[in-house]
Amino acid sequence: MSAEASDMITIPRAELDALRAELRRLRREVGRSVAIRRMRADQGPADDARVLTREELAGAWGISD
Repeated sequence: MSAEASDMITIPRAELDALRAELRRLRREVGRSVAIRRMRADQGPADDARVLTREELAGAWGISD
């Protein structure tokens, strides 16, 4: 990709870092809102669904104490 000098701009490094930090913050915020929306939309397990205890789940994953 090539750009002519007249098409390029320069910004201070501190401003670039601030913009990147704001972008990360906004992405986290959107990610949280998507996760919350998905949690609220999930009706949970059906009555006949198996529910595991923490110990059973850890054992199934092979990470028990």
